[in-house]
Amino acid sequence: MCAAYGIAHSAFLAWPAEDRDKAIWHHVRRRSACSSCGTRPEEWDPARGGHPQAYKATARRCPGCAQTADLHSKPAVADVPGTKVFLVRNQEVSRAQS
Repeated sequence: MCAAYGIAHSAFLAWPAEDRDKAIWHHVRRRSACSSCGTRPEEWDPARGGHPQAYKATARRCPGCAQTADLHSKPAVADVPGTKVFLVRNQEVSRAQS
């Protein structure tokens, strides 16, 4: 728990017992979720109160991810090992909006 919250063990032990219990419960619940989709097995299991169709898959396009994928696919970037692609704020657009 201390590593997850980035605090000293003594600081965690100084929390009220109810707060420690809630923090542990939250940590365990979050860790029980699938690292890929974020759902938990019981959400899909009728025997555990879930439903086999608890969620529907949907697609959403992120313009930022599209831009980074586009640049990453260009030979001048893709052919250079270790090249990282990331977004930086366009200062010209930021100033125009102000």
